[in-house]
Amino acid sequence: MFCAWTETFESQSYFPPNDWLIVNEDALDAVWFRTVCQGHSGVYAAICYYDTTYSGLAYTNKDYLITPRILPQGSDTITSFWCISTTTTPCTLDIMVSTTSPPSMTTFVIVQSLLLTSTAWTQRTVSLSSYSGTPIYVAFRARRIPLQQTIGLDDITLPNMTAQPHICNGRLRTKGPPSQKYLQVWGTHYEMGFAHGYFLAEEIMAVFIHKWIGNTSYHSITPASYEYGYLPWFREKYYVPQKFQDEAQGVLDGMVAKGVSLYHPALDRDLTTEDLLTITAGGDTTTFLCSSLSGWGQSTASDDTLLGGFIIARNVDGRVGLYTTLANVSLIIAYSPSDPNEQRFFNVSMAGIFGAFSCLNEHGVGMSQNTGNQPETNAIPPNSLLGDFLSSRLAVEMRDPDGSGVNDIYDIDSMKIHSEHIRSNDIHCYSSYDASHPIPGAVLEINHIADTLRFASYNYIPPPINSTWNLAVTNHDRLLYTPTSCWRYQRLADSLNSDYQLTTPRIMRIANTVAISYDAGTSHCTYHSMVLRSNVAIEHPDWPCVGVSYARCYRPAYSQGKQWYSWDELFDGVPGVKEVAIKPVKKSLLPATIIAGPIRLSKDHNWRLFDITGREVPDLNPAPGIYFVEIDGKIQQRIIRIR
Repeated sequence: MFCAWTETFESQSYFPPNDWLIVNEDALDAVWFRTVCQGHSGVYAAICYYDTTYSGLAYTNKDYLITPRILPQGSDTITSFWCISTTTTPCTLDIMVSTTSPPSMTTFVIVQSLLLTSTAWTQRTVSLSSYSGTPIYVAFRARRIPLQQTIGLDDITLPNMTAQPHICNGRLRTKGPPSQKYLQVWGTHYEMGFAHGYFLAEEIMAVFIHKWIGNTSYHSITPASYEYGYLPWFREKYYVPQKFQDEAQGVLDGMVAKGVSLYHPALDRDLTTEDLLTITAGGDTTTFLCSSLSGWGQSTASDDTLLGGFIIARNVDGRVGLYTTLANVSLIIAYSPSDPNEQRFFNVSMAGIFGAFSCLNEHGVGMSQNTGNQPETNAIPPNSLLGDFLSSRLAVEMRDPDGSGVNDIYDIDSMKIHSEHIRSNDIHCYSSYDASHPIPGAVLEINHIADTLRFASYNYIPPPINSTWNLAVTNHDRLLYTPTSCWRYQRLADSLNSDYQLTTPRIMRIANTVAISYDAGTSHCTYHSMVLRSNVAIEHPDWPCVGVSYARCYRPAYSQGKQWYSWDELFDGVPGVKEVAIKPVKKSLLPATIIAGPIRLSKDHNWRLFDITGREVPDLNPAPGIYFVEIDGKIQQRIIRIR
C-alpha cells in the first residue's frame, strides 16, 4: 500500500526537511546532506559519502536519516524509496524502526539490511506491516561506504504522518558538499541545552573521550590531573550563573533522552553537568593559536558586496588528534533565547561548547577569541572566574550590557573586563560600520591583572600597518605588553601595507598565508577557517554573511571549500520566539555629508572632531577622509567626508 506522501527533497531550501532527523553516531566526517545531482526525480537527493583516511578506520559507520513519526495501517503497509551507489562494491543500508518518542538510538531495530551495488537508481520496498497501528520512526542507516564513494536516497514514500510530538526546541541541519552541520536552538536556556545535547550527544562524547580527557597522545588532560587537579580548581575558583547551570543540565538530559551512554572509560564514570561546565565555562584546557584580520570603510569600499562595511577573516589553529576531533564536531549553533533581555546570535563552535568563541549577534556585534601570550594567574580569589567562553557569551547574548543605549564593541569590553580571566586573551571585537558604530573594530588584550583596547590608531606599533581602516590579530599582545616577534603578524602587516583595500576573496587569501598546515610532530592544524560580514548580516539578512570550513582527515580547514550561510538561513523557521525589530542602518549614511573645504562650525556650541579610529583631530581643517562630529559632548549620528 503506497501511502499518502512522498519526500522528494525538492521543496525546501534546507536539509533535512522539518521533523526529519540526522544522526552522525560515529562522530566521523560523513553525514547525510542534500546535494544537486541527477536525482531519481528532480535535481536533489539525500547523499551520504565517505572520505576518511584515518589509520585503522576503513569504513564509515552509523549515519542515520530518520523520518518523521508515521503510522502504518494494514497488513500490506510498506515504505518505498529509490537508492543509488557510486560503486559496485557493496554498501550497507539498514532500514530501522523505533517506537519510542522522542526516538532513542538504543531502541532502533533493524527491519531489513540491503546491499547496494547498483550505480543506477533502483527502487526498493520494505514491509512495515508488523507495526500496523503503532506510531514509529523509520531510519535509513548508512554503513561501510568505500573510500571516496557515496550512496543516495530519493522519493521516499511513507505512511501518513502522525501529529508530531514535540521532541525538543531545536533542529540539526546540514549543507554540502563538503558536508557541514548547523544547529538551531530556541527557548529557555534549559530548552536550548536539551536540544544541543539531544542532537549532538554522540559528538559530545567523542570530544570528551578522544580529546579533552584521557587521550594523552593527543594533548588532553590525564584522568588523574582532571579529577584531582582541574576539577578541584574549578570548584574553588569558578562561579557559573544559574541559567548556564540550567543549560548544562539540559545538555545532559538531552543526551540521556537520545539514549547515548554518558560513560567515560578513562574516568570510569558517567559525565556530569560539572564536567560539561568545566569545558564550556573555562575553556582553559585547550590552546587556540588563532589569527585574524579585518577591514572597513575605505578598506572595503571597492567591494561590490561590502560597500564599506565590516569584514573579518579568521583562522582557528590548535592541536588535533584522532578523527581531527575538534574539526569533525565543529558546527555553527544559532541561538534564539526567549528571555527578552537576550538576543539572537550565532557561534562557530564545537559540540558541547555552549559558550561563545567566534560569534555575531542580531545587532551585528561579535568577537573572535584568541589565546594570548601573557598569562597571569597569581592570586585569583575564590569563586571569581566566570570563564572565557561564558563571559563572551554574555557579552554578545545580552542586550546592551554596558547600558549605553547602543549595542557595540564596548559592550564586549565592559563584560570582559568585569570578568576574571585565568589566562591571557587577544579578542578581535567587531560590529557593523555605520553611524551608530563609528568605531567598528578593536582588539581587547586582557589577562587576570590588566586589559586594554587596541584600536587601529595603534597600528604604528612595529611592525606597523599603514592604515587606519584595518586590524590584525594573532596570539601576541601589542599594546598591553611590549610586542614580541610574530611571523604571522608580520606577514599580515606586509600584505596590508602592499594594499590595504580588501575584497572578500582577497581577505581570504591573506588569511590563508598565515594558516597552519597539519604537522605530525606537533599535531597542529587550522581546524576552523571563516569569514564574517557584519554589515551584510543586518542590512541584507538574505545574503551570505558567514562562510566557514573545517579541517577534514588532517587536511587543514583553509584548504577546504567554504559553505556560506545567510542570517535568515541560520534562523529560518525558528518558532515561538518573539521577533525584535532591528532597523537597518542605510548605507547612504556612509557618508552623509561631503565637505570640499575647511569645516565651518557655530561658536554657540562645543565642537570636537574625531577620525575613524576615535582619535581627536586638533584642528578643523584636517586631511581628506571620513570624520565624526561631537557636539556638546554627544557624537552625532552623522558622518562627514572631507575631500
